[in-house]
Amino acid sequence: MGRITTGIGLVSGLNSRDIIDQLIQLESRKKDLVQARVDAISTQKTAYVDVSTRLTSLRISAQSFAKPSFFTASTATSSDEDIITASAAKGAAVGTYQFQVARLVQAQQLVSKGFASPDKSPIGAGELTIELGGGEVTQENLLSDLRGGAGISRGKIRITDGSGKNAVVDLSDAVSLDDVIKKINTTVDINVKATVANDRLTITDQSGGISSELIVQDVGTTTTAADLGIVGQTLVGSITGEMVQYVGRDTKLSTLNDGNGVSNRAGVDFRITHRDGSTTDVDLGDAITVGNAIDKINAAAGTKLAASIVSGSKTITLTDTSGGGGTLNVAGLGESKTALDLGIQKDGTGTTLTSDAIISRLGTVLLKTLNGGAGVTLGTISVQNRNGASTDIDLSGAQTLQTTLDVINNANAGVKAEINSAGNGIQIVDTTGGAGSLVIGDVSGTGAAQLGIAGTFTQAQPIAKGKNLQRKWVSEATTLAGYNGGKGVASGKFTIQAGDGTSRTINLDANTDLRLENVIQKINAALGGKVVASINEKGDGLLLTDASGGAGKIQVKDDGSTTAEDLGILGTATTTTIDGSREKTITIDAEDSLGDVQTKINNLGYGLTAQIINDGTGAAPYRLSLNATGSGRAGRLTLDTGATNLDTRTLVQAQDAAVFVGSADAAQPLLITASRNQISGVIKGVNIDLQGVSKEPVTINITRDVGNVGEELTKFVDKFNELADKLDEYTKFDSETLQRGVLLGDPSISSVEREIYAMINTVVPQAGKYRILADVGLRVGQGGRLEFDQDKFNTAYATDPESVEALFTDAGDAISANTRLDLLNRGSGVQTGGDGVADFTAKLKDGTSVDVTIGAVTSLGQIVSSINSASSSKLRAEITDDGRIKLSDLTTGTDTFDLLQLNASQFLFDLGLTTDQVDGTISGKALKIDNAINSITGGVGVTMQQRLNKLIDPVNGIVTRQNKTLDTRTDQFKDRIKSLDQQLESKRERLTRQFAGLESSLSQLQNQQQSLGSIQTNVNRN
Repeated sequence: MGRITTGIGLVSGLNSRDIIDQLIQLESRKKDLVQARVDAISTQKTAYVDVSTRLTSLRISAQSFAKPSFFTASTATSSDEDIITASAAKGAAVGTYQFQVARLVQAQQLVSKGFASPDKSPIGAGELTIELGGGEVTQENLLSDLRGGAGISRGKIRITDGSGKNAVVDLSDAVSLDDVIKKINTTVDINVKATVANDRLTITDQSGGISSELIVQDVGTTTTAADLGIVGQTLVGSITGEMVQYVGRDTKLSTLNDGNGVSNRAGVDFRITHRDGSTTDVDLGDAITVGNAIDKINAAAGTKLAASIVSGSKTITLTDTSGGGGTLNVAGLGESKTALDLGIQKDGTGTTLTSDAIISRLGTVLLKTLNGGAGVTLGTISVQNRNGASTDIDLSGAQTLQTTLDVINNANAGVKAEINSAGNGIQIVDTTGGAGSLVIGDVSGTGAAQLGIAGTFTQAQPIAKGKNLQRKWVSEATTLAGYNGGKGVASGKFTIQAGDGTSRTINLDANTDLRLENVIQKINAALGGKVVASINEKGDGLLLTDASGGAGKIQVKDDGSTTAEDLGILGTATTTTIDGSREKTITIDAEDSLGDVQTKINNLGYGLTAQIINDGTGAAPYRLSLNATGSGRAGRLTLDTGATNLDTRTLVQAQDAAVFVGSADAAQPLLITASRNQISGVIKGVNIDLQGVSKEPVTINITRDVGNVGEELTKFVDKFNELADKLDEYTKFDSETLQRGVLLGDPSISSVEREIYAMINTVVPQAGKYRILADVGLRVGQGGRLEFDQDKFNTAYATDPESVEALFTDAGDAISANTRLDLLNRGSGVQTGGDGVADFTAKLKDGTSVDVTIGAVTSLGQIVSSINSASSSKLRAEITDDGRIKLSDLTTGTDTFDLLQLNASQFLFDLGLTTDQVDGTISGKALKIDNAINSITGGVGVTMQQRLNKLIDPVNGIVTRQNKTLDTRTDQFKDRIKSLDQQLESKRERLTRQFAGLESSLSQLQNQQQSLGSIQTNVNRN
């Protein structure tokens, strides 16, 4: 049974509960005082969190100010955006540049023969072969590659035909020899024809006139006609120019072997065995031109051998001078193919070794690049024309495909040899009109079979169409940027798993791994021979071969990229290889129509798209229009229609964009070609988009854009002032109300105020013209608030951007271009001879010398500038990352690179530039700023970070430590409150017991009283 309880005593009538609560409340005043302290600390803690957050925001801005890259934002402007637009990234090279767009990109377009119906006319059984990016047996000859790499200057020429008419032909925007021929042949005011034969340009008069000589001359100061070798006049009707296709010192190695270039692996490339039995190992190193390669060979061989170029030839010659009687021989070393690519991997004859031809005739290709690079060896073939006459034709002396055609055509065999319609082989056409069969065979060797023209061709086969000659156009020297139909190869990772389960990930950076050679090396090194990477037999892609002996198949998977797909090796092998050939085939069935072929081509999704068109003519108006999906030369394709009746012809040739870099009056502006209407890398950090063709140069201005700096400084000022407002609020004292800010008198918050104003007033004496923030428009104004003058900042930056950047970003003790010389070598600095006095002579590898006068300079950057301006690009000075002056000999030769101190100069000694050299460089000692005399500080951005870190460092920051102190004090007070709560609870329990005891005592007394009263009553009754 429950009971009702109250705080009122039944006996005493006292409200004990209220009395106890009042007593406890009196005792709780100590706890209230402690809780008030906790609440005050909590308020301080909130204020410090707010201050810390605002300081962190300031530090983020300071981190930007400390980075030199923050001051390198750039803007690009074009003088004609209808022709060129440009965008600039951070660090773009500031300056004014001129570009003339000669032509834009063209994608290849083809069209088939006509058919009566798009869905009923059969095409005929066979295979379509599509090769993306190359494979044709003709070549485009750039003007810049002609004359041994010296090139053809571009300008205007005047041609007068036999009728006396003349015209100026403007070749200033010509890129290739084909452009020259086209421009001459389409000039309507004269009647002449330009053709190419035997590496020469011929101008033939077709006017039939006799009133004038045929005259070709240059216009103005240009030498275009002279460089083409066609300057002259004649009455015989034609002018045949001088040879323009030959190897010279300036011929680029990348253009040799029909554009396959020269493989050049790191390390020794080949070994020369001299006739006296001695050997020379040759490393082509960083050779770029044939001249560089010749110099490397001669430097390595010394007096034992002389490498040279025979004037007007397509070969290089090695002449043994050792005096021995043995065999001169060149052999490749290891896996290097350099000697093979140079055509010198063979025995010499006597004292001379002449290379194979390393460039082809104009417009054609070398026989040695056919058959996937294995070459075609020709002997004597027999041709029986359709009239039954037979002719033996000796082709053994041919080195190019065009020479082969010329020999056949000059044999009077009643046939014509020409390039086939696909452009990947040759074909023979009977010209006799006879009714018999055309029969072609080999007399000696297998040349006809290798060309695919051997056989008997009946009247049903009007053309003896040769096979795909598989010209090698992919090599180890092939660049990744131009691969994959011009789309390039993406940087990224891919995984290769060998047949035995061994798996390795390849990380490819297309910015540093520039050629297929790099890809091959990485794969072979990673898989340790279990999977071997190489160029395939067709010479048109990358090949992976499983050599692990495992039962599985090679698998290649991309890892978050398209790298393997771009290389053409993505997937699982069906045999022991994955072939990344750029050639694909489509099987056409006998009953397939144009519509079927269109579907099959589009479903393949490789290199081109197909569409049926109706040209509206005759009984066969339906054609297949084929468009390359890739642009430019890299996106071109060869389409071999095989035995089908599709028969395509090219309507639009693939064409790269061509841009000349340089002013209109430049003697020979630089030519840049690209497979897209965009070029990059010509100006550092600038992308240029081509919008149209121009006759006049377009100017691109690249300027520094410090708008981002001004915006960030404005934000910084706002954040600083908001912090300052808060600090005022937290430390205020109202003399009327006597109210105090929560952090008034707090020493830590005083440190915050001191540090943030100190960083604003930082002095950077080594910065140059501007040493404090007030110099560039940032100053402390009225009421301790920051003010920013954007106009003053812009003016300062325009006047001396280096000083502004140094004011913010200088690294202080770190060695840089701004380092003062008087802070080095314990204050003795770097002693020079003074103005007009040469300090040292640099003896260079090419045998020349350069005298360098440093002059009266004050910084390391001025030393570097003095050396570089005095050396005429033969000597380069720079400051290394580890704080040294480094000199590099930029010449080539066999002499020793050395430095000789002159006069009384101590320059070389003070910088530690000794004559110890590695690879043509001399590095000085590591320079250090002497701390004993160092009065410099870091830039403002650096100092801001240091001072703000001092405040909010997560371990030792002043604000951080104060927060920890407040946390500790809060915990202590909470422990005191807990203790007081326990004491009060004990006291409540004691008082409750005491009141209960009182009630019990009173109850007993009451009972006793009642008993006494009862006794008294009884006594009275008695």
